[in-house]
Amino acid sequence: MHNIRPHKLFNLVKTPSYLDRMVQILLPEQNTPTLMDTAVLLALARLVRPQTIFEFGTYMGFQTLNLAANFPETRIYTLDLDEVSFQGLQQDVNDKPLTQTYLEHRGKLAFLNTPYEKRITRLYGDSNKYDFSGLANQMDLIYIDGGHDPVTLDSDTKNAFKMISQGNAGCIAWHDHGNPLYPHIPEYLGKLADSRQLFHIEESWTTFVLQNSEGLVAQLKS
Repeated sequence: MHNIRPHKLFNLVKTPSYLDRMVQILLPEQNTPTLMDTAVLLALARLVRPQTIFEFGTYMGFQTLNLAANFPETRIYTLDLDEVSFQGLQQDVNDKPLTQTYLEHRGKLAFLNTPYEKRITRLYGDSNKYDFSGLANQMDLIYIDGGHDPVTLDSDTKNAFKMISQGNAGCIAWHDHGNPLYPHIPEYLGKLADSRQLFHIEESWTTFVLQNSEGLVAQLKS
């Protein structure tokens, strides 16, 4: 695992002017991701310039909206539970109230009734059982922030590596690395780092791996 300071990533985003470095970000409140994690995610997207994005865990649609607003040509797929798949599901104790909040507000997600909604495809079901075969090798950016229990984390990670594009620059990013509610995530990603070039951004809960981006990886390690 490579632990790097935030500026190491941000400095890789090259723009002709400061105006071109501007992004749109939801102002934070008690439910939104931190500004740092959102900035990291948008920087990663700037680096790989995704045409397709997949998100494990829609929740309130905050990051879905952040991504859609900043990448106007991108198609986004976002997956979360529906009421049927939620029934009887064994979740991490900290995930269940988040799912209940999502189900109660699924008609009021952040991106609904916005100009970006038409580029967002909502998918439903338990990601442990979902058939991802139709999306194999099609995603340029994948954000894993769904179920945080060890079984789901492992399943989502394995499916992410199957969905990530093999021909384009790509990125898989995991959220909640360092979140005290999920102490098993650093251990899991630490083991994954034995076989993958994983980078954790200090002062954030984001860890990522780049695909077909050897030059960027070399700069991050230097």
